[in-house]
Amino acid sequence: MVFELILGFLVLVTASYIGTTMALRGFFGRERYRPPAETEPGGPPGNDDRDDED
Repeated sequence: MVFELILGFLVLVTASYIGTTMALRGFFGRERYRPPAETEPGGPPGNDDRDDED
């Protein structure tokens, strides 16, 4: 009885997680969040790909 209760709870949590993830990805898309400093030019100093040390 206790095993069935725990198993049912785990199935419920897993199904809720999968359903919520699918719904949010469907609504917002699969893009990952990138802070504005990474997407805009002239971000914080030292965050560029240039090698200025000669």
